[in-house]
Amino acid sequence: MEKYLAFDIGGTDIKYAVLDKEGNFLQKGSYPSNRFDGSAILQSIIGRALQTEGLTGIALSVPGFVDHKTGYIEVGGAISDFNRFNIKEYLEEQLNISVSAENDVNCVALGEKWRGNAQNEADFLCMTIGTGIGGAIFIDNKLYRGSTNMAGEFGYMITQGLQNNLAEKCTLSYTGSIYGLRERFAKYKGVKVETVTGFDVFDACEQGEPRARHEVTSFYNSLAIAVYNLLFMFNPKKLFIGGAVSERKELISELTWRIQSMGSYGKESALECCGLKNDAGLLGALYHHLQACTSKI
Repeated sequence: MEKYLAFDIGGTDIKYAVLDKEGNFLQKGSYPSNRFDGSAILQSIIGRALQTEGLTGIALSVPGFVDHKTGYIEVGGAISDFNRFNIKEYLEEQLNISVSAENDVNCVALGEKWRGNAQNEADFLCMTIGTGIGGAIFIDNKLYRGSTNMAGEFGYMITQGLQNNLAEKCTLSYTGSIYGLRERFAKYKGVKVETVTGFDVFDACEQGEPRARHEVTSFYNSLAIAVYNLLFMFNPKKLFIGGAVSERKELISELTWRIQSMGSYGKESALECCGLKNDAGLLGALYHHLQACTSKI
């Protein structure tokens, strides 16, 4: 039986799995990621691969702008050590096995298309909401990557007026991300952002804490503006939302009524949460690997 080792590399943790070519999980787990030490991440991948017998290939889901054919990472996103680094080439030299690499949110979309809620959709978008914001675009059953592999970077959208002519604090990756939500609430409380979780802010909001309610409202408003724009720009059949915040039962309803109030002509009905949860990136990485390296699908 052919076995593949897939990694979903994030700034907080690294998920991994051994799968067969049909996407069945034979083993899976996760371990902490050191986003500030790219070498340690690479060594952990090598170590895991050496411990797994009979591997056919290694499939990677990585943050940032990655060339899905060559494995060259122009910008490593949460892992700056991966900037201008060819992760495919490096690991193939170390392990003498075929390696593939694809953007993390593209992998989520590929996973949903292969085994999740997007199996019957030809035109759809995928947005992940977490530390930052990521996106992926499917048009006519094909993943659209753009001219330089940067298509779908929804987090760079500006969702409010520029402050002091600087875009950084006005992009969706700040105004509509969990990190931005945490940072704003922590600043108000006068504490370090590391001491505040997204759950803390949502819990405080549910308890009626005024500042938390203000920040959560702003968070949903920014996301709704972005989703509204995307629905009209791409006219997708579905927009799937993933990431930790998609576990919140009120997410879709909070976005839906806001989008309706903007005059969406029913387009808000396209919103749906991803179905594969934490497995989407791993399955998508394998799907990409099978296409890129083995042509088995």
